[in-house]
Amino acid sequence: MPSELINTQTKRLAVATLASAVALAFSGHASAKLEVTATASAESVFQDVDSQENGTFSFTTLSINPTVNASYQSRTFNGLWQGKLTHLERDQNDASREDTYGEYSYSANWAPLDELLVFQASGALTYQNAQAGNFLVSDFFTNADALAKTRSNRIGVTSTISQGDWIRGTGQASYSDVASERNALNNGFALNNDTYQLSGTLTNGDEAKHLIWNVTGSFQNTDRAQANQGEFISRNASGFADIHFLPNWAVRVTGTHEGNQISARTDTSSLVRKFDSYGAGITYRQSTNRFISLTANTTSSDLDDDDNETFIGLDAQWALSTRTQISATYGRRFFGETASANISYNSKYFRTAFGYSEDVTNTSRLLANPENLGVFVCPANSGSIASCFQPNSLSYVPNADEQFVQITTQNLEFNDDIIIRKASNFQMGYDFSRVTIGMSFRYSEDDAIDQDRLTRTYSVGSTLAYRLGSYTNINASVNYAEITQRSDTFESGDSENWNASLGLERTFGRSLTVNADLNYVDRSGDLLNGGGGVGNGFFGANFTDRRLTLGVTYTFD
Repeated sequence: MPSELINTQTKRLAVATLASAVALAFSGHASAKLEVTATASAESVFQDVDSQENGTFSFTTLSINPTVNASYQSRTFNGLWQGKLTHLERDQNDASREDTYGEYSYSANWAPLDELLVFQASGALTYQNAQAGNFLVSDFFTNADALAKTRSNRIGVTSTISQGDWIRGTGQASYSDVASERNALNNGFALNNDTYQLSGTLTNGDEAKHLIWNVTGSFQNTDRAQANQGEFISRNASGFADIHFLPNWAVRVTGTHEGNQISARTDTSSLVRKFDSYGAGITYRQSTNRFISLTANTTSSDLDDDDNETFIGLDAQWALSTRTQISATYGRRFFGETASANISYNSKYFRTAFGYSEDVTNTSRLLANPENLGVFVCPANSGSIASCFQPNSLSYVPNADEQFVQITTQNLEFNDDIIIRKASNFQMGYDFSRVTIGMSFRYSEDDAIDQDRLTRTYSVGSTLAYRLGSYTNINASVNYAEITQRSDTFESGDSENWNASLGLERTFGRSLTVNADLNYVDRSGDLLNGGGGVGNGFFGANFTDRRLTLGVTYTFD
């Protein structure tokens, strides 16, 4: 009971602090810019579904979608709020059904003291696919019972000292909550987790010539009370020091610490409590963003199998030019060899980004801190990459009414399992003359630490916008995913999922747009959703859905 009271008081204090920050930000800024836009669209959707489990059937859906976008920007504050309502009226033979889905998202940044003090807030209410096997094939029209109504909110404060001659650093504290309702296919499970996070970095300033050093640390506590599985606590720390003996050469000493634990747990057989490593080596450094370091390291662990092991570590960062950045690490953690990499390239018409990471996490943390590897910057109310553009630098910061857009999303299973996630994400964007193209490749491997279950997802996506004229666009997209699950305890299986579309869009004047689209959705395989073999919904595990959509949209400026 005391912990519940503390959590309630903490949430109230966070909300009050955010409200005060917003009120202060809106006051005293005569040059502030507020923009509000709205759209109203209506679509008629004709569907033919061929289900291996339930036969062939067809139905017609009327979809009405009003949206509102509001952005505010001043010298110290910028914020964006988006709201969307989807009302569906379905007719199938003599049966009819009505559904209404409300969604919103928001983000805000307030910097009253420039970078010395920055407050952030973000959140969303969305309907997301909750089962790995239904990735790419679940939306309001297909497999709607696989969607989970999901709410996430995050508030944080960041302080940065970037101009120190000898010491520089940044620190961040944040609170986030993630909650989802039970859906028809998720065996009655719902997320409801709070996460508290602290992180910080200290490093040398420009005056340091012979001693280059860096110390980084983080702490996360995720309350998993909803499933009575205890608090998931993680702590990480790492640091190095390069002692130069020649202009470009240095001796490096390095160390890392990692701890993962669950409160109220006494066993260490399935979840490592503590893992440390330390070592020494050599560094070749040309500048701050051009160095390569190799070290020989040894480990210290609670588990005998990981104790007193030796390995070679790599830490590299190399900016080939102002347009290209490369960084990579290689080492060892309690689950074995580990690596990370980030590569980005930007030119006037072409932009690519690649990221690979390995981490101990769960679904709530992934939802609270979504990755942002977008290569397109789009208006807040954009529905197609035809209205997006390539930023002119690797460090582009979107305006209040802009956002980086992901071509594809990550595949998440809604449960409270702690997983070792190894994931890569490659995205490419090209924008020149009449053609805008986006492509992506994703891979993820989720290994549940406390369960005998391994899930892998390979996905490829592409999207195209071709401008036939000043007011006419052709839009096309193709997405494919292969999902596999292996387990000796739960159901194993595979699923191949396709989602493709082809559409024609025509704008009349400034406000009216009409569109016609063809969609193809296909799911095939024997993968049952849910860790316990829960079913796959009314459409089943093997189905094909073909759609024809005719729509009209009006924009209110």
